Amino acid sequence: MFGSLFRKRKSNRSSSDVPQTIDSVRTATVGDVVVIRGFSPTLEDAYIVIHQLNRYESSRGEWYDLIGSDGERSLTVEWHDEYGQTLFVCVQEAPMALSAVNLTEAELVRIDEEHSLDNHIEYKGEWFFYRNSYEAFRFAENGDDGAGFFLWEFFTRNGDGLISVVKEEESPFEVYISEALSPELVSVFKK
Repeated sequence: MFGSLFRKRKSNRSSSDVPQTIDSVRTATVGDVVVIRGFSPTLEDAYIVIHQLNRYESSRGEWYDLIGSDGERSLTVEWHDEYGQTLFVCVQEAPMALSAVNLTEAELVRIDEEHSLDNHIEYKGEWFFYRNSYEAFRFAENGDDGAGFFLWEFFTRNGDGLISVVKEEESPFEVYISEALSPELVSVFKK
């Protein structure tokens, strides 16, 4: 099933091809500070110093993430045009195992084969519904060489939560939990 995955891909874009929009987070680069109102553990503003910008490509489109830190806490801010103006923020220090969300590799294969929106998983008392699974390519630091991986996405019914299951070649499955965030809560201070 994963045979054709994990191949390398060359990008057709140059680093100057990154879309520039009025949405400030989309213009953030390494060294900038992203401020998210009310997102620190004490409900004060989170100040995230950006360390890395990555681009992703798949048959479903293109998306980006910013990886940075707010003091000791590592955060990832992701956006994808398919989901409109919604941003997703992941505050995990490390990926979780499949067992953390009551999944197994066999269950993921079954979900992938059925490709049914009726499939769901439960995490911390909330249901996350299968949306899609597909191959994607990560272009670290928005570079030209992409590494392939397989991705499963599960969203809460109202779309404010996301569970992503990632499988890279010769690596275990990794699970990430993200929450939706309005771009109105985000501003960027250029370096």
